[in-house]
Amino acid sequence: MLATSRVVLKEGSRGKEVYNLQAGLKQLNFYSGKIDSIFGSQTKIAVINFQKAYGLVADGIVGSQTWEKLEEQLNQNLPKDKWRKMTAAEEIDEIKSIISHRMGVVALNQVTMENFIGYSCTRSFYINDRFDGFQTLMRVQCTPPRGASSVTSYDEIRVIFNRFEGYIEDFQIERISPDITPKIELPD
Repeated sequence: MLATSRVVLKEGSRGKEVYNLQAGLKQLNFYSGKIDSIFGSQTKIAVINFQKAYGLVADGIVGSQTWEKLEEQLNQNLPKDKWRKMTAAEEIDEIKSIISHRMGVVALNQVTMENFIGYSCTRSFYINDRFDGFQTLMRVQCTPPRGASSVTSYDEIRVIFNRFEGYIEDFQIERISPDITPKIELPD
């Protein structure tokens, strides 16, 4: 989760790196505030407490040593993703979110280009509670198998949406066939 986060953070910092920091500190029970991507006083206190607990300079500034120790602790305590199927109301909100964001429309276009549309396809939506709803997944299953290539066909396609400050920042496509094991285990 934090592997690319090497930016020095301090009170007043904002952005995805702060989000990652807050999520990591929360996971390790050092931070109980809202994950809002804003490095405020609560985040600073959590950082200082984390630094003290692990023998680092307790200055509230997240530099390379703090990042390294945080990554080390998260890798030791890494919980599994907590995917759950969305409720009907959550699905409606998710569909509205996807079609109202540029990256959501791009993802839907990709699904369409791979021919995962039609009456013989079913869709379901999932949310990863580990990330407070900032990561969702759309699963489309079709019979018979489909795909953009006539050589390879897939039983299902999954689109994983990652959000930042409420907007779809990016997405990943995962194609599933009998030969390809899913990377994400979903509850059915």
